Amino acid sequence: MYNGKWEYDVFVCFRGADTRNSFTSHLMEALSREEIKAFIDDMLEKTESIGELISVLQRSALSIVIFSENFADSSWCLDEVATISQIMEEFGHRVLPIFYKVDPSDVSEDCGSYDRKRWMGALKAVANCTGHTSQEIKIDSELVKVIVSDVLKRLVHMSPRVKSDMLIGMDARICEVEKLLALNVNDFRIIGLWGMGGVGKTTLARACYQRFTSSTKGTKRQFVRNIHQTREKENGMVGIVQEHYSALLSEDNISYEDLDVSYRRDRLSRLKVFLVFDDVETFSELEHLLLGDLLNTFNLFALGSRIIVTTRNRRVLENARANIYYVEGLHSQESLQLFGIHAFRQYLPPDDWMRLSAVAISYCKGSPLAIKVLGGTLYCRDKSYWESFLCELRKIPKPEIHDVLRRSYDELGIVEKRLFLDTACFLHRQRKNLVMKYFSIGYQCANYVLEDLIGKSLLIRVSSEDYENIEVHDLLREMAWNIVNEESELANRSRLNNADDIRKILTIRKVKTEGISLNLFKANEMYLEATTFEGMTSLRFLCFVYFSEEHGIRKVHLPSGGLDMLPDSLRWLLWDGFPSKSLPSRFSPENLVLLAIRHSPFIERCWEVQPKLVNLVELHLSDCINLTDVPDLSSSPNLEYLYLQGCKSLIELPSHIQYLNKLITLDLGDCINLHSLPVKLNSKFLEHVYLSNCPMVIRCPEINSRLVHLDLMETPVRLSQSCRVQFSM
Repeated sequence: MYNGKWEYDVFVCFRGADTRNSFTSHLMEALSREEIKAFIDDMLEKTESIGELISVLQRSALSIVIFSENFADSSWCLDEVATISQIMEEFGHRVLPIFYKVDPSDVSEDCGSYDRKRWMGALKAVANCTGHTSQEIKIDSELVKVIVSDVLKRLVHMSPRVKSDMLIGMDARICEVEKLLALNVNDFRIIGLWGMGGVGKTTLARACYQRFTSSTKGTKRQFVRNIHQTREKENGMVGIVQEHYSALLSEDNISYEDLDVSYRRDRLSRLKVFLVFDDVETFSELEHLLLGDLLNTFNLFALGSRIIVTTRNRRVLENARANIYYVEGLHSQESLQLFGIHAFRQYLPPDDWMRLSAVAISYCKGSPLAIKVLGGTLYCRDKSYWESFLCELRKIPKPEIHDVLRRSYDELGIVEKRLFLDTACFLHRQRKNLVMKYFSIGYQCANYVLEDLIGKSLLIRVSSEDYENIEVHDLLREMAWNIVNEESELANRSRLNNADDIRKILTIRKVKTEGISLNLFKANEMYLEATTFEGMTSLRFLCFVYFSEEHGIRKVHLPSGGLDMLPDSLRWLLWDGFPSKSLPSRFSPENLVLLAIRHSPFIERCWEVQPKLVNLVELHLSDCINLTDVPDLSSSPNLEYLYLQGCKSLIELPSHIQYLNKLITLDLGDCINLHSLPVKLNSKFLEHVYLSNCPMVIRCPEINSRLVHLDLMETPVRLSQSCRVQFSM
């Protein structure tokens, strides 16, 4: 039945009255902790058809059936067991029975209280599968551990080896890393994966992380991605460390200072971990991740712990006394296989293309990134094009990887180049739907071009549980900024991210700048004039961002009257600490896809005269403590995300919010004076509603969707009977 696309790892069938708030809840928490995606039968409406149940079972890798004392008293449970038995017989569906405080013989032999003729066959078939019983493992927590371990082993065993370009050349490398990991040795080890950019360090680390999942049971596992890139965001390294250790210790929002509390250090010292720190480029970064004390690192976690670090900087690993594995480029045969996938959509180039393919990969020096990009560029091209393209590469003396990447960029069309540069410079790691909407304004073929860039490996589609992101490899982002900086003199440069350059350009009128992104963490004080943006008719992207109030707030200053205007061409406006009471009246924001005015103590309302926001997908007004009015969003049919947390002066959420039919997330946390909410929220897509610490809110709106998350912490709210809430486990 497996087709490589299981939606759920486990389907859990249980008698709610017996175990929902005890054994089953503990099991679900343990499955979630191990990143095992489970479908609990509470997620099915009891009125839904057996057809829907069959569909869910066919989308699940295996089923857990928890037999308990009153299991057979529920016709719904009996229906489920009969259906599971049917799917097991017809499709080979795997089942793991759990006998919780019942004797297996009551089910499979005598049937005892289960003696209902028409269900006997199904009950016996399921109960006779190999499972676990609380009679043998009497402590619930131990039984849960055994079940989770068994599920992990079964899932790994059931899953076929994926034929993926990510796995080419991986097996031998994983074996070498496994020797360094020595998982059977009870000591603490740091293993460093060192190599040049684009060589596949992260891919190897991820493959090891996934491969050794079943070998690290009872271990806290975490993969911390893109550390060097992320350090400039989310409160820098402090934010990364806080998030990482909060997850490890299963505590909410641990501050950096609180990690020095002896009790927490004691807990960590008893914690066995399997961690990956990806893209660590400085010794300081690793020091932060290991709580600033490398001398005592080997006592930070319990014996048996392993940490994998990926880096381009060997000294980082030497200073950490790591076991170092040098990640080499792909060998010639591996390179041909990877090139074949991207240039021909098969595992090796055809025989009559082998000579040209060998020439092509010789320029890539074993770099998987360069091979993917070059293969994507040459895909579906004739031999004369190949000859011409490779001839241009031959003209470069000793071509390096960046020459191969640049040559592939040069082959793009005008629109493709513009979309690639915007994404690489400004939209890296943004949600795909936001990126698509951003480009759809002005480019009818944006969807096709974006997919083409993904096909050429210049962009990467990364899926998470909630949405898809578009990402760009760090080498390609470096290349993009090099291209931008080389294209012209500063006054005519299309995109800017250097603080000094931005300061200069904002004093010039009528420049051709298309995008400005400034990290205020690095910037000095900046004083703008009311007319600063006059003449910037091409400006699509404007971002003044900081991630720490201590370092960023109020670094950009405006005259007392604020700005005279902003360009109508803007599609993306993010301005943290916006220093004015409202946005300028001479600004028609119909092209805005994202508007984020965060952490501003000044803004009271977004506009004096309400404009139409027809393209807006995300509105972020969090921590604007003096904001009194939410913009009129009745003309915003595309709005999906509305963030208003920390707006302490907000009293009312207007009724038109209920008609936002595409809304996915509504965050009103810490709106301490909010008391009036719409009667309904009509969006069928609504998944996340945050109403924590809203002491004046006493009634939750009627919600016509299946919520994944509803946060009512510290809020005296009453749920109406029509408010259907489904919590994720």
